[in-house]
Amino acid sequence: MDHLDTATAVGQPVLDEADRDIARQAVPSGKDRPQTWDLIRHWFLVLPPSRPSAAHLRAVADAIADVPRDRPVAVLGSTPEFRDLLTRRGFSRVYVIDKSHIAFHRMTALRASTGPETFVHDDWLTALPNFSHEFSCILSDLTSGNIPYDLHSHFYDAIAGALTSDGIFVDKVLTHLSHKRRLTDLLPKYDSLPLNLLYINHFSCEFLFASELLNINHTVDTSRFYDILSTHCTTPALRGFLLHCPKITPRGCLWYYGKPWDEVSKPYTSALSILRTTDDDAHSPYHGNLKLILSRPRQR
Repeated sequence: MDHLDTATAVGQPVLDEADRDIARQAVPSGKDRPQTWDLIRHWFLVLPPSRPSAAHLRAVADAIADVPRDRPVAVLGSTPEFRDLLTRRGFSRVYVIDKSHIAFHRMTALRASTGPETFVHDDWLTALPNFSHEFSCILSDLTSGNIPYDLHSHFYDAIAGALTSDGIFVDKVLTHLSHKRRLTDLLPKYDSLPLNLLYINHFSCEFLFASELLNINHTVDTSRFYDILSTHCTTPALRGFLLHCPKITPRGCLWYYGKPWDEVSKPYTSALSILRTTDDDAHSPYHGNLKLILSRPRQR
């Protein structure tokens, strides 16, 4: 049973009825919802693990060490750290696939280097089939949450189909368990932490992407979550976190996270054969919920 529907250890509901009214409100979709990635204006405020860390980049560099530099490679999304890494490693045929022209330009401004690349302005689900068995590697940083659950099979099949037979997919993914972090544990934790950029990022990770709020609809609906949290963040410190967190993760965003990994991994492993997984650092706010996965197309 989801923890949001049970009592806490001290016998009090985690969410009161007002919270549940907020949680039952309809989620805008389609043309009524702005593009999530267009809403994020302050990428320079977003810190690892929501962006690649130095350790993550070292692992990616090791994974792609044997990929020929003249072969086509792809980045899903506009992740500047991946594009810099590929440039520094001498890759000359880099394809950046992103449906948000705004996000592409904002992230390009954060690059530390420049190099040859082709911007493919398209959705991954429609772009990847145009590159049949083309890429020797595809790099991904937390992309799966952008894909509705019912399209996961299509997404991973498209990735496998765009890779050469010996191509590799290097992916960072949130891997939730059925049990999520309790608000009753997180609230006192953050009430005692300093209000600075590092811990505001951690607040975003733990409350929005790893807490029991995900049990409401197995999605990250930032507007809904902030409204619920506003009734619980009642101390000066917690109100400060809630005030500044939208600069990192704005209202109006929607991601598909929260279902247990043993469920969402089925379409992943149907299309891709996992070679290696690496857990996130023990000090990360996502520790236990984040993996770096190296895989190849499954031989059919």
